[in-house]
Amino acid sequence: MINGFGLQNLGIAAIRNPITATIIMAMISIAALVGISKLEFSGENIEILRDGSKELENYDELLSQFRNFNNDAVVLMKVNNLATVEGIETFRDLNFEFQLDERVESILSIFSMVRYGGPEEGWQSSLPAEYDSDEEVLASLKKLAIDIPSSQSLFSPNFDSAVMVVYTKAEATQDENVQETMDGLQAVAKEFNSETVRVTIAGQPAIRADLIHSIVADLLWLAPLAFAFCAILAFVLFRQPIAMALCALPSLLAIGWLLGGAGLTGTSLNFLTNILPALLIVIVFADTLHLYLKWQKISEKDDDYILALEQAVREIGPACALSSITTAAALLSLCLTGNNGLFELGIVGAMSVLGGFIAVIVALPLGAYWAGRIGFRPKRSVASNIGIIAGPAMHLLSYRKTVIGVGLFLAAAGLFAHTAIDSRFRLIDYLGNQSDVGKSEGYIDSKYYGTTPLFAIVDMDTNLKLDDPINENRVYDTINSVTDVFPAGSFYSLADFADEIKKAGGKIDEKLIDELPRFLTSRFISEDKSKVLVTIFSSANLSASEMQDRLQNLQIALDKRNLSDNVRITGYPVLSGVVAPRLMDNLRVSLLVAVMLSILLIATSAGSMKLGLACLIPNLLPIVCVELILYVLGIPLNMSIAVALTVAFGIAVDDSIHMLNQYMLNKRHHDNLSAVAGALKEVTPALFSTTLILSGGLIIMCFSSLPAMAVFSVVVIMTLIFAFLADIFQLPAYLAILNEDNAKNEKHGGFNA
Repeated sequence: MINGFGLQNLGIAAIRNPITATIIMAMISIAALVGISKLEFSGENIEILRDGSKELENYDELLSQFRNFNNDAVVLMKVNNLATVEGIETFRDLNFEFQLDERVESILSIFSMVRYGGPEEGWQSSLPAEYDSDEEVLASLKKLAIDIPSSQSLFSPNFDSAVMVVYTKAEATQDENVQETMDGLQAVAKEFNSETVRVTIAGQPAIRADLIHSIVADLLWLAPLAFAFCAILAFVLFRQPIAMALCALPSLLAIGWLLGGAGLTGTSLNFLTNILPALLIVIVFADTLHLYLKWQKISEKDDDYILALEQAVREIGPACALSSITTAAALLSLCLTGNNGLFELGIVGAMSVLGGFIAVIVALPLGAYWAGRIGFRPKRSVASNIGIIAGPAMHLLSYRKTVIGVGLFLAAAGLFAHTAIDSRFRLIDYLGNQSDVGKSEGYIDSKYYGTTPLFAIVDMDTNLKLDDPINENRVYDTINSVTDVFPAGSFYSLADFADEIKKAGGKIDEKLIDELPRFLTSRFISEDKSKVLVTIFSSANLSASEMQDRLQNLQIALDKRNLSDNVRITGYPVLSGVVAPRLMDNLRVSLLVAVMLSILLIATSAGSMKLGLACLIPNLLPIVCVELILYVLGIPLNMSIAVALTVAFGIAVDDSIHMLNQYMLNKRHHDNLSAVAGALKEVTPALFSTTLILSGGLIIMCFSSLPAMAVFSVVVIMTLIFAFLADIFQLPAYLAILNEDNAKNEKHGGFNA
């Protein structure tokens, strides 16, 4: 039998001291209820990428030296024709209403564009204060596009839409306020909606609010529905309401403890940790069913339900303990990525899994004890008849070398896919399927240059004047480098204002810059005038390879002009195109570390390196087979998939451990091949039942408004199915071949299909 490091004794102690154990469980659960009332949610998606890299250092410099561009909401107005008096004045009124909102600090739009009228007139709006005709509107917009090329990023060429960047106040976009802020801005937008006008909001604040809304919706509706569906499937298998309640109890407690613990410790649920409730349903239900089915089987031979319960805990408890430890280890491997968000997911996830083990090993026996006191006895379930499906697997034991060969081939192909699959991190992948924010992001990306800008930070020589030729050339050379890669009109900088001043016969200087409001100048020059910013409208929704190609070409253009020491490229596209893929590469490494660590733990617990290695390919196959399918279908690896694969590996190991545990129990009284066949017949019903129930629950989660959660659920379902197939075909073949030289004439003994 597998060594559970003595953790199964917690269950024995609970059975022997039911009143004390029940009081402790009740106290923990009451504390969790208090914590749930304090639970907070986070829509943060940038801090999750933080890994201490140079890219993040440059990004922090951007936010500290210029402005916090993460507070920029992008308002999109679709209109029949902007180039009419009605169209332009509607957009002007929209600007005015947003500017009056107490949550808004400033606005950038076509009405913010300024021209320099010389020393006497100073800075003036580039657009007239009012229009007399549609022809005048059309002419002024065309002139604006020529005079200030960067204005082309603020209205569409065919005049069917326009955008404004609304800079919200810092406190208004904090997690606890951002939903209220966006609701208020949406209310302003809705006042302008009509048959000819449609106003929607995108950008970082809108994305954060949308993420929080989806996370809360999943937690309040989908997770309970998935849990209920698992419970219903359990009832179909066991045909006893109390049996269903007993199997549901550990998962319910584990989820409650997770949410309560997060609330008590101030750990907000974000779009990564949001997967943990679904994960706990999967893991805890699996071990619960193994333990319950073993209790049911022993109870058929032993009328003393308490002794049967203790025996079930002794035999299955060690496997439950080891499966929880290996799953926790897989989650902890996420900490190796050096990433803040995944470090938190790894720590919180590992603690949740260990809490789930406590719920299984203590709460289920306690519940069974009290149910027994009122006369409940487990009856033979439909699940017991599922053992017949082990027949084909038992038959294939005669062809175990062929089975192993097929598995090795698939593993090799999957490992190739593991290294070759492309990566992508797009914010739009984390927004709701029907999200107006997501639709607006997609529309702006298609009609404009994108909602997520790149930034070139240009160091000025502070020993020289701002308009010194050396500083001036440095800025213009940077712009020329940008022009080599990005289309004209997709960027703006200090040069736009310098060019305006030159038209009036003047030269730019610090005094003229100071005449402009800081909310405007903070977009292109630092307060101490030591750095100038070139803002390039781009998209964060490209694949990693596409964004990396653009960044590489931009770096080549900068190198050609000897600007590498004075210019740094940053912005969210850098984080999504460089940092996130590097993070996913680290996840691939951490996954392999998790595999090796789990095999070592199994070998240690089983007291045999051979048994540990026997589990290697069967546990690797589910992961690499999923990656192979993704690679063949051309689906890139995103963070949700990468995390799901790491988590799913921990789940896949669970089935192998229970199969191995039963095999070792059988080896006490049977020869090798008989022990393998017996383990197949004994464990297959539980493996099939858990795969069926958990897949059913996860199918519900596929309807999540968060695409990331839906993807996570699909990947885990696929992994569960592959894990089931690997554990009834591959693992028995490896176990059977262990002592093949001494067992050529072995027969199946008392274990028949």
